[in-house]
Amino acid sequence: MRRIKRKLQNPDPRRWAILARISWAIRHLPPRAVVLFLDEKGPITVKRYGGSVWTTAPQVVLPKYQKTRGRFYLYGVYELFTGRVRWRYYDHKRAEYFIAFLREIRRWYPGQYVLVILDQDTTHPQKCLASRQEMRQLKIHWLSLPKKSPDDNPIETIFSLLQRAILAASDAGDVRELKRRISRFLWRHNRCKDRFVRLAYLHDFHNQ
Repeated sequence: MRRIKRKLQNPDPRRWAILARISWAIRHLPPRAVVLFLDEKGPITVKRYGGSVWTTAPQVVLPKYQKTRGRFYLYGVYELFTGRVRWRYYDHKRAEYFIAFLREIRRWYPGQYVLVILDQDTTHPQKCLASRQEMRQLKIHWLSLPKKSPDDNPIETIFSLLQRAILAASDAGDVRELKRRISRFLWRHNRCKDRFVRLAYLHDFHNQ
């Protein structure tokens, strides 16, 4: 289990009530249900990042203005009961790309009851009519997390590990290479025995 200490404290007095509602919903799922925590990371810019790297140079100074080699968004979901991650890459963070990712989710879990838990971003069903309609059509159920509370979403922990392990010292040559490095990291994560993200309101739901 990865033990995560909260860095942000949400001032919303409804936070625990919202998390209790999510916990209740998970406890009362039908058989073979899937619970997914969803979010997007980006834009991920392909350039040199500062970080811990081995070098023979006495001092490495990154230029203030770099020529970027492309950018993209990483869409990901964390499976609560397995601890595994699924992901796709898209060019932008707009409703049509979010909808495309929803269709991928339905393709991954055909015929299963799917509950997606996500934040209240502008492309998400809480605020976007097109996304809400698509989720109804795909028969994907959803619940919203509290506002300004990324630490309540396990996929954010995976993104933080990715940032530290891959992006913090990246100098990928192009978009394809950086995507390949990210995918390799996520594939390895899925094979780790210690892949679960443990949060207080989710501690009873792993290995079901």
